[in-house]
Amino acid sequence: MYTIKQTETKKCLFGLISREVEKVYKFATYNEAVNFAFNEQINKITCNISDKVKTTRRPFKTILTLEQFIKVSKKNPLFYLGTRYVEKVNLKQYYFYLINSKQLHKLKKY
Repeated sequence: MYTIKQTETKKCLFGLISREVEKVYKFATYNEAVNFAFNEQINKITCNISDKVKTTRRPFKTILTLEQFIKVSKKNPLFYLGTRYVEKVNLKQYYFYLINSKQLHKLKKY
């Protein structure tokens, strides 16, 4: 069982009071958890082996985040995008296309 915790800051009463809401997502397989973490840009996945034993995995240790990908692909567009013109490519949409099509070799950190 893999769990991902996501915290959000919610504002109430016209922004005067804020509170943090924690959402917990549970997944049966590691691939589902990693795919969700990449899409939501979450840095930590917890694997529950038993009640006492928990391990954490960090998917962005070797894979570029969205901000890092945009920055690097603007510097070297021919390597990451296959074109010289960055203006003609929607980088955010291309990043999520690479994740959902499981082409993570293009997002590795060098």
